[in-house]
Amino acid sequence: MAIIHQAVRGSAQSMARLSGVPDYGFIIVDYPWIPTAIWSDAEITDLAKLVAPQVLARLTA
Repeated sequence: MAIIHQAVRGSAQSMARLSGVPDYGFIIVDYPWIPTAIWSDAEITDLAKLVAPQVLARLTA
C-alpha cells in the first residue's frame, strides 16, 4: 500500500504497471495537502484523520 498525492497519481500508476502490478492500490491524498508544502501540526493531524481509516481498512481487508 502506498499513500500518494493526486499530483503524482499518473506516474505511480505507470510505475505499478511497469512493475507488473497494474491493480496496485493507492490511497490518494488531494489538495489542500500540497506535497512540497510545510504543514502545520493541525494540518498533519487533519490528514492523518483522513488517511488512517483507509489504511486500517486495507490492512484488515
